[in-house]
Amino acid sequence: MRLSDVITGYWLDKRLDFSPTTIPGYERTFARLVAFLGDPEFAAVTPNDIRRFLAHLAGHYGLSRRTVHDAWIPLSSLWTWAENELGTPHIIRGKVKQPKYTKRTIDALNEDQVRAILAAALHGRPYSTTSGRQVTPARPTADRDRAIVLTLLDSGLRAAELCALIIGDYDAKRGRLLVQHGKGDKARYVVVGQRTQKAMWRYLSQRPDASVKGALFATRTGAHIDRTMLRQLLARMGNRAGVANVHPHRFRHTFAINFLRNGGNLLTLKELLGHESLVMVQRYARIVEADIDRAQTHSPADNWRL
Repeated sequence: MRLSDVITGYWLDKRLDFSPTTIPGYERTFARLVAFLGDPEFAAVTPNDIRRFLAHLAGHYGLSRRTVHDAWIPLSSLWTWAENELGTPHIIRGKVKQPKYTKRTIDALNEDQVRAILAAALHGRPYSTTSGRQVTPARPTADRDRAIVLTLLDSGLRAAELCALIIGDYDAKRGRLLVQHGKGDKARYVVVGQRTQKAMWRYLSQRPDASVKGALFATRTGAHIDRTMLRQLLARMGNRAGVANVHPHRFRHTFAINFLRNGGNLLTLKELLGHESLVMVQRYARIVEADIDRAQTHSPADNWRL
């Protein structure tokens, strides 16, 4: 049985086990493996083939160490499935080490930086007219983009989770968002503060006829913004604001650290972030120097009166 045939069987059995955001990464890794090896007999693939493939990902595609580290996971999953389903020896477990990578430093945004980003959401770069008059243009998507920034800040949502939201996921009365497909395809609720709710009210009031099944954060055509668009949007606002390295996950870090600083507990934070274990949230706890037992609202947007 060829490698591509085994992959077909794997997806027939496993596709429903994964969230929609996980599947594309697995499919991309499998497609690259087939292209690299030339679709050989599955039983003929060796551990050294996998090692060469992982090195190829870094060299040919210029992937980061973290991305190559992540590519090992679907490969191991494929051979684990084949071992159970087809009785094929596992050529990765205990034979091909998962590539290592240096974990990024958790870099949260501070209040001044967030204020500057919000200001950049409202206006484009100033320019001079032919008559010499200085103009600071208003941005047509200002209300949407302010709502995006505050939602990321208050909820700690992943980029894919925010992009997938529909209007019906937002409970305006409770200031609550339903994440229907979180990591591991698990649903959860997150909450946002009063100022984020006001930003959402202002943004959604411009879309009175939008369907509850429509994209919450939509493009001008009504489609969902995607992760690439979101990253580019935040990066451009960061550039206008003079804040480097502005991306969705940095808002997630900012939410987590401020949640703990403002009295939140680790178990609640784990649930809000959608983590399987306390390992990651304990990294946030080590950063926090303030007393985490004070009973205050967790909302950075409220605390900073944005």
